[in-house]
Amino acid sequence: MTKKHITIQTNYSIKNGNYIYTDFYEKSQEKVALILNSYEKSDKAEKAVGILLNVFKKNFYEKSYDVKTRLQNTIREMNWHLTAFFNREKCKFEMSAVICVIKNEVAYFVQTGRLIIYAYNNKLTPIGLDIHKHFEESFHVPMLGIKEGELQIKVLTFDLKHDTDIFILPFLSAKELDTSIKSKDEFLQIFNKLFSENTAPLLHIIASEMHSLYKPRRKFHINSKTTGRFMLIVIIIATAYVIFGRKWGQGLLSSGKEVIGGKMKTLIDYKSLLQNLPGFDVKDWQWISPVEITMPPLLDAENLYIITDDELTCIKKNTFQLRWKAEFEGEIREVESLRDKKLLIIDGRGNHYMLDKAHGNIEWQKAKPATHEKYNKQSPQVVVIDYIRDGRLEQNYYILSHKNLLKLILAGKGEVVAAEEFDDKIDYISDYDYVEKCFYVCMDRKIIKVDLIIL
Repeated sequence: MTKKHITIQTNYSIKNGNYIYTDFYEKSQEKVALILNSYEKSDKAEKAVGILLNVFKKNFYEKSYDVKTRLQNTIREMNWHLTAFFNREKCKFEMSAVICVIKNEVAYFVQTGRLIIYAYNNKLTPIGLDIHKHFEESFHVPMLGIKEGELQIKVLTFDLKHDTDIFILPFLSAKELDTSIKSKDEFLQIFNKLFSENTAPLLHIIASEMHSLYKPRRKFHINSKTTGRFMLIVIIIATAYVIFGRKWGQGLLSSGKEVIGGKMKTLIDYKSLLQNLPGFDVKDWQWISPVEITMPPLLDAENLYIITDDELTCIKKNTFQLRWKAEFEGEIREVESLRDKKLLIIDGRGNHYMLDKAHGNIEWQKAKPATHEKYNKQSPQVVVIDYIRDGRLEQNYYILSHKNLLKLILAGKGEVVAAEEFDDKIDYISDYDYVEKCFYVCMDRKIIKVDLIIL
C-alpha cells in the first residue's frame, strides 16, 4: 500500500503584487494553496492581495460543501469583492488567481487570469490555460474583478498517479520555458533556474509515492524565500481595509455620481436621518409595448429582453435602441440566457428555440413536452441587492414591490430607506442589474428604468 508524500516549494513577493498562501499541514485531509499575481506594483495591488486573501480564508473552509462547490463559491466571492474594491478605488488592473486543492490523490484547480499550470508525471501536461492556445479567439480566460456579474468558472482536476510534479508560474515566465523537453530531470533543472532568478510567484508541488510503513520526520515541507514580515504586511493591510476601506472609497463615489435628467419622486426624506444611503432615481426613459408585457424582463451585460405574449424584443441598455424582435409559434413561457451569446426560448406549445443574441436569429427549433402554465403576476415581489456585488453599498438591501409602491429596505434592520409611488399598478420588476446599477419596472405595456443612486 502506498500514499503520497507532498513537498511544496514557493517563491513570492507582496511588494511586487503577488502572494502564495499554503495550508499543507500533515494531519489535514486537504492540502490547499492560493496563488495570487498582478503585474501592478503599487499600494493598491497590495491592498487587493490582502482583500482576496481575507475573502479566501473566510469562504473556502465551509464544511458543508464538496471541494468543487467550495472552489466555485470562493472564487466568485473573490471576484465580487475585487470588483467592489476596483469600484471604490476607481482603478482596474489584472489580478490572476489559482486555487489548488489536493485530496484523495486528486488535484483540483480553479484558474483565473494568466497563471499557468503544468503537471508532469510521464509527460508535461498543461492544465486549464494552454499557453499555445492563449491567443485563439475561441479560448476563454476568466478574468478576476474585471467584469461585474457572474464569473463562469470550471473546476479542473488531475489524478496524481505515480510521482507527479505540479508547477504554477506567471504567463510571461511560462513563455520562456522549453516545453518540448521530454526528460523530467531536464525540465526540473530549467524550472529550478527560475527560483534561482527569483521569479515570482512560483509554486512547485511534488507528490511522490511512499510505502505506508515509512514515516518521515517531516512529511510536508514548505520552503519560502520570503521573510515573515511580508506575511505581517498582508495581515495588517487586510485588517485595515476591512475596518476602514469602505469609508475610504465611499466619499469619492457618492460625490462623483452623475445624475442624468431623472425626476426624483421620493416620498420619505431619509437624508436628514442617515448619510450615504441609496435611493431610487426614476429615469425619463421608458419603452411602450404595443401589447401587454407578460413576463418580467430579462437582462444581461449588454441587453434588455422584453417578453410580450409570443414576441421577444431586444433593446441595447446603454443607448435604449431597438436591436431586434423575434416571434414564436406560441406564447413565451421561459427565457434563459446562456453562454456564447445564446438564448433558450420555450413557448406554451412545448417548442424549444435557440437564438443568437446578436441578431435574434433562430438557430434551431425542436418540439418538447409542454411547459408550465402562464407566468403569474405576484404582489408583493422582492429583489435582493448584494452589497458585495454593488461595491458602492455598505450593507445588503432589498426592493419590495406592492401594488403601485416600491420600497428600498435595509436588510439588516428591516427599515425602509427610500420609497417610490407610481400612478399605475406594478406588474413585474426585473432582477437587479449590477452592471448598470438599476432595475426595470413593468406596468401593463410600459417598462421604466429605475437607477439605484447614493443620496
